[in-house]
Amino acid sequence: MGTNSTQALNMVQDGLGLVQDFQKMVGNPSSGDNSSEEQARLRETDAKRKAWETQRHAAGDAEDLRSERERGRSRRAAGWGGSNLVMSGSKSLVRDADRIKDRQDEEDVLFEGAADAESSLQDGRNSANMLRINSGASPNRSILSMGSKIYGTGK
Repeated sequence: MGTNSTQALNMVQDGLGLVQDFQKMVGNPSSGDNSSEEQARLRETDAKRKAWETQRHAAGDAEDLRSERERGRSRRAAGWGGSNLVMSGSKSLVRDADRIKDRQDEEDVLFEGAADAESSLQDGRNSANMLRINSGASPNRSILSMGSKIYGTGK
């Protein structure tokens, strides 16, 4: 082999060594004992499932609330119509205000569901990362935040 071939081979081997070191730092899913990593991923998956169920439940609650309120408005409108009265002025404004309040209540239910879902996801992430830390691994982080570890300038 020539000098250029040897240098190229050494560069490739150095590159492979860096990749292996990086995989050790990050936690290579294909190496060694991964039971804690698998448990951590299961916790994250379970948290995603709970968050999805929470949002689905909130959507159902919002739909139920909308249906209930619409039935009430329909009964009141039928009462007005049956009495041959024209709804105008302040009565009309009250009806419109009730409609707006009902939409806001529905949005509140959806918002609370989304907040609960986000909380479930965050709890799952925290639990999974604590499991990773307790088993000696690093918590899942972005590659950018691990830059000092990758390039050897930090601990």
